[in-house]
Amino acid sequence: MNLSRLRFRQHGQSMTEYLVALLVVMMMIGVSFSGESSVIDLFLAAVKTAFDKQSSFISLPL
Repeated sequence: MNLSRLRFRQHGQSMTEYLVALLVVMMMIGVSFSGESSVIDLFLAAVKTAFDKQSSFISLPL
């Protein structure tokens, strides 16, 4: 009986540790440090550039 209670506590603790680690990783990805662009901003800029290039290529006359 004590063993099942111990397993339940450990399961809850691991979930809390997982959520804290996930929060730290998301903060590192989403927040910019020392005036640099964040990873998300760089990714969105790359997608915009690729879309603009593809759009201009498609609009060329045949």
